Amino acid sequence: MNERLFFETRAQLRGNTLAGHAAVFNTTVQLRQGLFERILPGAFEHALRTSDVRALVNHDPSQLLGRQSAGTLRLQEDSTGLAFEVDLPDTTAARDLRTLVERGDISGASFGFIRDKWDRTPVDGGVLETHRQFRQLFDVSPLTFPAYAATDVSLRSEGDAPGSQREQLIRLRAKNRGTS
Repeated sequence: MNERLFFETRAQLRGNTLAGHAAVFNTTVQLRQGLFERILPGAFEHALRTSDVRALVNHDPSQLLGRQSAGTLRLQEDSTGLAFEVDLPDTTAARDLRTLVERGDISGASFGFIRDKWDRTPVDGGVLETHRQFRQLFDVSPLTFPAYAATDVSLRSEGDAPGSQREQLIRLRAKNRGTS
């Protein structure tokens, strides 16, 4: 009985995919006192064509999860923002991350970039930077403290479709833990 359980658990770990949004459009966030940021739809188009993006844990290059050129990381702009999917490797960092996402401890993401086109507008209490185009993307990262609270990250097992009941339950659990 224990052998069967071990093999079922190992099979479930293979093929897991982490998916979410590393950025969201048309949402203003305060990065620090007096500095606000917003990203417009289309801002990632150029960078997605010219960058070889990595998926990392907490922007840490020693915790690599996947890479665009290897086909283990997929990125696209959708109606929400910068969407990503990464096939999790069988590494300590990925297993730890999987556990933290399943528990709802990590429920957001971020991205590393060089900006190209942006506007600075005075706003009450500071400056709003509106990003219109990013020159380069370095990474997308599930992380502990996302600047954009509306970013998301969830797990999918092999064969789970986006929006599946399992994925919705994981997202709901993470969202509920974030608001309590």
